[in-house]
Amino acid sequence: MFSITCEKRWVGFYAKEKEAVMIHTTFTIDGDKLDVGEHDANTFKGFGLLSCNNSSRLLMDYKWEHPDSYRKILTGLFGGKHPLVDMVKVELGNDANTSSGTEPAPKRAPHEEANVRRGMGYQLAADAKEINPTIKTCLLRWGEPGYLRPTWMEVKSSAPDQKVPESAYESMYQLYKQTIVAAYQAYGFMFDYVDPDRNETKHPMYRWIKWFAKRLQKDEADFPTGFPINQFHRIKVMAADQNYETEFGDGMLSDAELRKLVPAVGYHYNTNDGTGHPYRRLADEYQHEVWYSEGISPMTMGKYRVRATGGAGIGGRQSGLDIANRIIKGYVMSRRTHYIFQPAISAYYPGVNYSHKELVRACYPWSGYFEPDEVGLQVIRHFTDFTVAGWHENGAWRFLPSACNSGVGGTENLDTDTEQDSYITLVSPDKRDYSVIFVNDSAVRHCYQIQLKHLGSTSQKLLNIWQTMGPKSKDDAYDSQLKQRREQLKPSDGQVMIEVLPHSIVTATTLINTGDQQYRPFADDIPDNMMLYESPKKRVLFSDDFNYPTVFLQQRGGTPRYLTDQGGAFEVERVTQGQSALVQQITERKRALDWEYSYAPSLTFGDDRWHNYEVCVKMKFDVKTQQNSANGNYFGIGLYQVTDVKGRLNSAAYSFKLSTDGHYEFFKHDKLINQGYIDGMDLNAPHEVILSVLDNHIWAKVDQKKVISYKDLIDVSYSGRVKLGSGYFHTEVLKIQVNQLGNEIMPLRFDNLDSLIEYEGIWNHQCGLENTLWNRTLSTGNKKERSKFRFTFNGTGIALFGRQAQSSQLRIEVDGTVWKDVVVPERAADKTENTILKGLEEGKHEILVSVISGEYMLDAIGVFQQLE
Repeated sequence: MFSITCEKRWVGFYAKEKEAVMIHTTFTIDGDKLDVGEHDANTFKGFGLLSCNNSSRLLMDYKWEHPDSYRKILTGLFGGKHPLVDMVKVELGNDANTSSGTEPAPKRAPHEEANVRRGMGYQLAADAKEINPTIKTCLLRWGEPGYLRPTWMEVKSSAPDQKVPESAYESMYQLYKQTIVAAYQAYGFMFDYVDPDRNETKHPMYRWIKWFAKRLQKDEADFPTGFPINQFHRIKVMAADQNYETEFGDGMLSDAELRKLVPAVGYHYNTNDGTGHPYRRLADEYQHEVWYSEGISPMTMGKYRVRATGGAGIGGRQSGLDIANRIIKGYVMSRRTHYIFQPAISAYYPGVNYSHKELVRACYPWSGYFEPDEVGLQVIRHFTDFTVAGWHENGAWRFLPSACNSGVGGTENLDTDTEQDSYITLVSPDKRDYSVIFVNDSAVRHCYQIQLKHLGSTSQKLLNIWQTMGPKSKDDAYDSQLKQRREQLKPSDGQVMIEVLPHSIVTATTLINTGDQQYRPFADDIPDNMMLYESPKKRVLFSDDFNYPTVFLQQRGGTPRYLTDQGGAFEVERVTQGQSALVQQITERKRALDWEYSYAPSLTFGDDRWHNYEVCVKMKFDVKTQQNSANGNYFGIGLYQVTDVKGRLNSAAYSFKLSTDGHYEFFKHDKLINQGYIDGMDLNAPHEVILSVLDNHIWAKVDQKKVISYKDLIDVSYSGRVKLGSGYFHTEVLKIQVNQLGNEIMPLRFDNLDSLIEYEGIWNHQCGLENTLWNRTLSTGNKKERSKFRFTFNGTGIALFGRQAQSSQLRIEVDGTVWKDVVVPERAADKTENTILKGLEEGKHEILVSVISGEYMLDAIGVFQQLE
């Protein structure tokens, strides 16, 4: 029998060396127990991408302005011999914020033709299928567009299956049908799956699901000429996308008709099964597909995690290793064979709800820059690169349930008992190859002894051992240990023993190394992360008059450049001969039946590094729409937005609102600072509204008349994006221009766990925290622990970011000389500056910051530079 001697070794450069503790597990891979039937209960379906909640919006701009970057992102996820992603699941939008932003509704009236060009999800699915035609697609709704609200109001009740009348079904079915048909006509693909129920319903609508499935299978009328009706009939119903709840599994077990009509089921986040294991039974006894139909992406990129306190390396709560544990436990406990990332690509502006979780961040469409999480991506490749993922028709490998186990603790976040077993075995249908994926997100080593039975000559094949973990020393690059072939092992007497080091993932595979499995960066030649600055010569950061070419408008469904909706729907349309405008589309009558609750229409745009600027907007009020509106008929501008968890205009640090009655209001965050009235406004004419900020001075003008002047003296904000907002009226925006003020910009900001910062003394470095922190990270130091940090930069000043839980004092040295003996950071808001240092000569400087009193929290550092 093969044996190994386990040695003491480093698990990460902040970890303390552990004693030679070892956990031993024995299991058997028995080829006779492999189910190779022509069904998909046990096929390894790999991973999916969920395009929802505005998460793909900015990819539309990448596609138009930086097609090379767009292609690299999609090829990296969907391309190659072993694609990372083989499913695109799309939200059927409803023009309301469904957590991180708004997805546009394809239909806003019963007789309106479905327009699938408004949102990015359908285009993304089509472009992914161009790269890999075998990719599957799925359609799901979060809420209902306004025209369905009267008949579907009871869908939010505690008994929607009984209270939504059957007479309402046909109009909802037509929304799905016409959207599916429009996607086929526009992009040439047919959806493979559709969930007719509401996302994360607590009360599945069994009657409606069965009605929908039957209607889908038998519908023969009102299809366009040449449309493949038979392919439409083969769309599979998938349900019910509950969150933690599992009662839909019980409903399936008790209803044979439902089981026949719904071949695929799935639920979110909870790795466990229900009482009586309904989902495991659906797979094992009835051969149903069971999906982990929405799960997180890594929160905090791995390059930051390796610097966190605690020695977890690339692991820890909500890390790539945590997700790998979820994949394994999800199969062991509830037979989930497919994991869908929400989102895989974060192509919205950070700061929205649930942000800073992704495999690829793509929120810089003006430069084409994007940021892959190399650690998270390589962890996932431990599953996809050593198997064939997919469905039975393409020869997908099968789970071997008897050779899979998970003893890690938790239901969603698997952060207890992490030293326990965590492994799955995947076998090719012909039993000629197999791979075992092991995860160990603990501080102790784990040895697995595998017994091989009924595999024929496969049991004699060499095993290639691939490993991903954090750097072995603090001088190593964070990615130095990603997806390396550690060794080859030769089974002896049908047995082999494999060691899994702390905070690592290991794949043992019979597949021969062809070179494509070795770690390599996600993409080459990624553009620089340049700040959005359209015309430095004219000092214009951004401008748009929306007079786009016709083809641009048509192919994007009226979607403007760089603007992302957080409520309502802002789209470009022709308003007069030769003049286009950005028009808010949703009135009170068209308001969606929200998934949860969304606020009045608003949008976000720009670069969160913008500092000292004015926003000039030429706009026109809607005076034709007659309605009672709880939110009123107004237009608003917000400055310095960095967080926007609820999709609100007042999420910006400073905001100004002007109403049709002449009433104006100025807010700092949610606090009303000043208000007044403008007499005699001509509502039939356009108006110019300007909101400006220069250091701590903010002022507003309406038609060149200054109406607000405010000097902020406490917890001042210094950087962020722009928000625009309106009531539920057809407000028109004719032109936007953002002009630079002052002579300094902040083109660079880096995280508190960036390798550019050197820490001294004792600090508590945390990651995976709230989404209102940059990258969900925070570093905390204090006087007692002699906490200091230093860094070098090129510029004229710096900004230190982070909300302070308590008061503290700092000493700041510049180039070896004390700049200030005592600096008292402001309490600040999340992602906001607490300390500003300006006025240095342009050039290279070294900063040393010492905590001399209290406790100080650092979230990020910004760098000021002089305008040329």
